[in-house]
Amino acid sequence: MDLQNIQEQLNTEFAKESTRIIFWFDDKGEYEDEVAELCLDNATLHILDGANWLYTKWLLHEQDTEGKYLVYAPFSRPSDAENPLADLYYYSVPYYTDRISQMSQEIGIDNRFKEHMAQYGNFWKNKVRIEKFKSLGIDHFNVEMIDIGLIAVLTEVKIANFEEIVRQLLLTDATEYIKALENNNLLERFWQLCNKYFGYDAENPNLDDLAACMVITYAASALKTSVPTVMKSYVLKKRNDVVVFVRNIMDNVSNRIHYDELAEKIDKSLRFTAKISDEIKKDSGSIQLVDIFACDAFSGIDDILINWCLDKLNDEILDAQIDGMNIAQIADQRISKAFHYGEKYQNEYKAIKYAYLMMKSVSLMEYTSDVAVLVQDYQKETYLIDSYYRWFYYAYDQIEENDRFSEARLRVENIYSNTYLQKLVPKWNDGLDDETVASIGLIKQEDFFKHYLRAYDGKDRVIVIISDALRYECAKELMSKLELDEKCDARMDAMIGVLPSITSLGMASLLPHKELYVDAEMNVTVDGNSCGDIGSRDKVLKVQNENNIAVSFDEIYKNRGRAKELLQEKNVVYVYHNQVDARGDKQASENEVFRACEEAIREIVELIHQLTGDVSATKYIITADHGFLYKRDKLQEFDKVSFRKEICEYSNKRFLLTTEKVDEQGMLSRARAYLDKVYVTTPIGADIFKVRRWTELCSWWFFDTGNAYSGY
Repeated sequence: MDLQNIQEQLNTEFAKESTRIIFWFDDKGEYEDEVAELCLDNATLHILDGANWLYTKWLLHEQDTEGKYLVYAPFSRPSDAENPLADLYYYSVPYYTDRISQMSQEIGIDNRFKEHMAQYGNFWKNKVRIEKFKSLGIDHFNVEMIDIGLIAVLTEVKIANFEEIVRQLLLTDATEYIKALENNNLLERFWQLCNKYFGYDAENPNLDDLAACMVITYAASALKTSVPTVMKSYVLKKRNDVVVFVRNIMDNVSNRIHYDELAEKIDKSLRFTAKISDEIKKDSGSIQLVDIFACDAFSGIDDILINWCLDKLNDEILDAQIDGMNIAQIADQRISKAFHYGEKYQNEYKAIKYAYLMMKSVSLMEYTSDVAVLVQDYQKETYLIDSYYRWFYYAYDQIEENDRFSEARLRVENIYSNTYLQKLVPKWNDGLDDETVASIGLIKQEDFFKHYLRAYDGKDRVIVIISDALRYECAKELMSKLELDEKCDARMDAMIGVLPSITSLGMASLLPHKELYVDAEMNVTVDGNSCGDIGSRDKVLKVQNENNIAVSFDEIYKNRGRAKELLQEKNVVYVYHNQVDARGDKQASENEVFRACEEAIREIVELIHQLTGDVSATKYIITADHGFLYKRDKLQEFDKVSFRKEICEYSNKRFLLTTEKVDEQGMLSRARAYLDKVYVTTPIGADIFKVRRWTELCSWWFFDTGNAYSGY
């Protein structure tokens, strides 16, 4: 644009009849490389090179006395005594311009800043840089804004904002930027601005030192005590401005990783968190845990807090606190969005939180022999112990380096298996006889269709989602997810499960039937019909009503067209979902069972939303065929119960079908109306039978679940 303006000015002058020759002495030779690009109307460019004076005089005086010429000289006009063209100069038209004046005029910078801009002549020689400066969109110019604009261009920042410039230099490889500032006489000015904006004033300023001062200053603002003595020189005077600057970087999603790398580099160099840790470990140290709790400048602070929490869990010191907060509250605080490393350490803190809550709940639990109370307590709060155990392992399994959690994990496993299960399971089994079952008042699983679906038979459509092995505490979590939707009206009930608690019998018991029958080889039929797969279950449902249907979850999940095709005009729809049992029932994938629980809950919620929108379904019942009992550590031989094989018709790790009632230590036999001349025999505790083929995924003792939801 500046060269075009010059061109227009020159052509306007040459258009005058009286103008034949224009002399342009460019003092600094700023346009030497560009003058040849001028397009002159009815005029010729002639360049003085300092050696063609006489030729020029001959050309203009003798050779061409009529033509119009622009005589350009990339140097200052010499004195008349030294200028062979002095006579020509005085009857020609002189032209004056320089790049800075031109820039000032085009950009709108007042001429009073011309002298200041002249300090950076090298900058104005580059057309690309000039265009970038214009694109900054500065609407008010003063000395500082001009300098910030120039620095922004040289550091590839697109706005004239000094904080953005510093952010760019601290979070990227700034080697070339610093070199560019130095080459354009702006490096010293940059450090002056750092002093003005942040109070950084060093004898030998450099970016590493600036970064360290910034982060240490931010850390100092969050500590309830002073930083270690050797760090005090790093604390900048303009603390509030620094804190806002650093916090903006930490909270910016695109900058978080760069900040983490920078903070790690600083901590490794200065050993800030190491010095903090050393002070905390001293009996009379000047720094306590409460002093550092609000600080999130370095990830090492979280490591200190995590290690402290783990030490307390390892020693079962469950009343330990920091600033009035217990271990679970500490974890919740540090995982919140207010703390920078909350997302990075979320699995560590969640594992700590749920380990603490599980251990605390077990320590407070009373093991009554009253089964009615056990049932009531489990529905109300005891189920949370299983949830805490599950959530602990779900978080633990996602920690990449979990070696430091090994002792806490063993503590969790020991308390859950050898205290909670070993004390509670026998209470269930000893007290849950037929008479007690009748007195509790819960619906039996084999009465599911009659109790929950009879009202819909032949009338409104209802979707029944049967999730294989979705145990009670998982259903509680599912319930909490559904309650988050204000359009959903949900309630939850419990049922007494069938024995043996196995998929084939559990699925059969949920179907409409008059007679449920199980032979000694665990072949299950309803009203004489097999029901081992979805096809046969669909036939059983259609016997009840031809508009009933059984489908697999996978067939309609995220398959909107297929869902509409299958479910339109249907009455009772059974949807079979197999996320948990499919993985927990195989030894190779059994440790994925808790991840499968999370996925199952998410998938069920998504299916409900999908069907509500796509096929206008409004009524749902979600239930399970059975629950499961899971312990992470493998059972030892002494955990396995021996049995007499001669009386056993069918064997499984969790149950036996025996021809006679077993009256031996560690075992309990029960008769069931649907069992053909056999008893179902189970371990009294959380043990298993000694058989070759087994699965860790097994029955939820004798108490199993069904969960009903309606009105979504």
